[in-house]
Amino acid sequence: MNTAKPQDYFPDRRQALRELALASSLGALLTHEVLWPDRGALAADPKAPAGDWGTVKGRIVWDDSAKLPEVREVDFEKAKVGGDDLKFFTSKGKVSYEDWIIDPKSKALQHVFVWLRPDSTDRNPDPLPVHADLKEAKAVEVVMDQEPMGYRPHALALRAGQTLVVKNTSPIFHSLVWTSDNNGDGNRAMPKDSEVKFEKLKAERIPMPFSCAPHPWEKAWVRVFDHPYFALTGPDGRFEIKLAPAGKRRLTVWQETLGFKGGTAGRFGQQVTVEAGATLDLGDLKVKPV
Repeated sequence: MNTAKPQDYFPDRRQALRELALASSLGALLTHEVLWPDRGALAADPKAPAGDWGTVKGRIVWDDSAKLPEVREVDFEKAKVGGDDLKFFTSKGKVSYEDWIIDPKSKALQHVFVWLRPDSTDRNPDPLPVHADLKEAKAVEVVMDQEPMGYRPHALALRAGQTLVVKNTSPIFHSLVWTSDNNGDGNRAMPKDSEVKFEKLKAERIPMPFSCAPHPWEKAWVRVFDHPYFALTGPDGRFEIKLAPAGKRRLTVWQETLGFKGGTAGRFGQQVTVEAGATLDLGDLKVKPV
């Protein structure tokens, strides 16, 4: 981002109104100090498209007031895994449960789903406006495979209409167990070189869990959205949602073990104000089990 000042892009009166709106939104955030950061930053973005669209970004990190979860290694002896299965799973080192993936130095959380929703506590609110460039979902086919450390990727955020292919390119037998509201349920045998294809996925209100019956520590999560305003954190815990509609919105955070950030009430997210032509940086959003 350039170092140009916001006033280089907005008339004085408009800038004053923006600063007032930002102050109001930050005031709302400060009333929820347990859930949200103690400050945010709003900067004019010269690369932002014209019109009522902006960017929201931040980072999901572990709250230092809570004890960091211990990494739990899979006990293959207790799981009664041997022979070719044991050889496969230990071929790249130790295997651990993936209910929490946290960088020990930065405390950043991976595999956290973040998305925008309308500023409403209705279960089925009116949809968000969508930027013209994002109206149509990209026709992509995403692959999830069986690797020694488990499903890869471990988590996926997809848009309705896209396709997911779950493959088994490993040398051993697996199975695929899943449940969903709109994309069926199943328990499919997956011998070597088999696959299960989910064509033109339908949007889901809750995440789709995937697991392997013979190897219960293997799990994966897939969320399918009916809009483009979502992100999935990587190893650095960061997320960025671009071309978001300006105005008061709600930012929702969900992780497989944490559930919703903020507990049950967190399913509606926390109010944020997306500013046209600007980037709202929420900084570090701290999470811990409720």
